[in-house]
Amino acid sequence: MVDTTKVVKEIQEEYNVIGRTEELRQIVLAHAVNKNILLEGNVGVGKTTLAKAIAEYYGSNDSNFYRVDCSEELLPHNLVGYFEPPLVIAKGYIEDSYRYGPLALAMMNGGCLFINEINRMPESTQNSLLTSLDEGILEISKLKTIKAHKDFFVVATQNPAAHVGVTVLGEALKDRFIWVNLPYHTSEEEILIIKQEANLNSESRDKIAIISQNIIQVTRESTSIRRGSSIRGAIDLATLINQYSNSNSSKNWIEAAVMALYNKIELEDGLTQSKKEIITNIVLAVLNKSDFQ
Repeated sequence: MVDTTKVVKEIQEEYNVIGRTEELRQIVLAHAVNKNILLEGNVGVGKTTLAKAIAEYYGSNDSNFYRVDCSEELLPHNLVGYFEPPLVIAKGYIEDSYRYGPLALAMMNGGCLFINEINRMPESTQNSLLTSLDEGILEISKLKTIKAHKDFFVVATQNPAAHVGVTVLGEALKDRFIWVNLPYHTSEEEILIIKQEANLNSESRDKIAIISQNIIQVTRESTSIRRGSSIRGAIDLATLINQYSNSNSSKNWIEAAVMALYNKIELEDGLTQSKKEIITNIVLAVLNKSDFQ
């Protein structure tokens, strides 16, 4: 039986993972029983960071960590592999004529296949995964059958179904995964992440990190905003404001916040206010509440 507490602590310390104790415990349990893992959460909650940490902890490195970024244009041959026509003409259907895709390489070499935003993958491509995930077997027509290496495992991520540009995973594919939900970090954890990632000046780092986190927190709670900012917005905001000679200026905070958050929020339909106006109002409200002056 795996000591989840020990493993979780080791992953947090070795890969600078802040928080995520419960989610890591679930991931470690799933991996211990050889299950494929599906991480679901909003943009910016650290799905990719967590997947990389898990993969590296269990022995994957740059040479056997295989990443697939999904879109509606991802076809089965992009995932599995394909015969190069000129080589087939010259040599026939042999291994030298075949270019293995990330799924085949991960299965042969052992390691992690990381599938980013799997619910952007077309259904036909989803189907090419089924036997690999279920039975550890991949049939390549006219070439060979690949049996998965003992160290092969899959970590996939998906955004919530409410996000634009995603589709519902097929029932057959969902059935092959253990589901782990990644909510936003707590406010305290996000402040620690901002300090870790934004490279702030020591004399003002606490104030900048706290205000930046408070601003993105309000974007998530505002009734005018359909999708609030991820932690990336706070990191970008903190990094920008740290470059001003006067980080006590509300004008500078507004300018930096508009730059950092404009592309990271989505407004509700039918609003008369612009993004810039809404961000400005949020910044001023947070600064006033923080006894900023």
